Amino acid sequence: MLDSGNFVTYNAHQEIVWQSFRHTTDTLLPGQRKFVEEELFSPKSETDHSTGIFCLKMQDDGNLFSQNAYYSSGTAKTENNVTLNFDVDGHLYLLNNTGSNIRNTTGGNLPTDQGISYLMRIDADGILQLYSNNILCGLNSYCMSIDLEAECRCLPGFESASQRNDQTSGCARNLVANFCKDKNENFTYTMQDLPSTVWENVPYLVLTLEDKEACKQACLEDCNCKAALFNHGSCLRERLPLRYRRRQMTTSNIALIKGGISTTAPEIDTIS
Repeated sequence: MLDSGNFVTYNAHQEIVWQSFRHTTDTLLPGQRKFVEEELFSPKSETDHSTGIFCLKMQDDGNLFSQNAYYSSGTAKTENNVTLNFDVDGHLYLLNNTGSNIRNTTGGNLPTDQGISYLMRIDADGILQLYSNNILCGLNSYCMSIDLEAECRCLPGFESASQRNDQTSGCARNLVANFCKDKNENFTYTMQDLPSTVWENVPYLVLTLEDKEACKQACLEDCNCKAALFNHGSCLRERLPLRYRRRQMTTSNIALIKGGISTTAPEIDTIS
């Protein structure tokens, strides 16, 4: 895994045989390019990241074109082997085969200091948008805005994994327990609510349940379930680690985090 976010595999001669930057789905990270005939696909919804109904394609005639024709770069038949490029400053642009810029899609020149990073994403509604992240929260934490400042917080039942309170280091459980109740009677298992939450995890199981309480109970009875996301009758079960969570007040998603409370009585020192 490179610092750019590109996951690369090499052969015995240190030659690249596969890289995630050439197999994008709905998102472009800085340094990524879309070559001729490559596409970005929208997700079905905020919580379902399977392929949706919209796509943005770098055509072989040099035109950047969206399905349903709501966007065109207007560069058809002007150049060959045109690529779509995205830089660290939020600049999205088209280059021809000689490396010359033939069209700016975004202006770029956005600040890149103080940990600010950018990504381009085609959302479920088909709109290609530029997003900025002032901070990238680590595993098992979530990002929320406080007085217009981004802050990483640990999920319920977790604590910072770094003694230096490095927010990118993520969080670890503050309780070591076997989450199969029949194997460990020293803990009472609970589910804590975290409303208005979205995340990028892919669930290992999706159930249709009538309410939040049924979703909680289903997770409590499943040893593999460490968290669940409930929204309008869908219960998405998740394993650890949990990643890319954020509070989003416009969503009705409710995150349900499994935790435990020790029922073992503390030892009391006696004076003889």
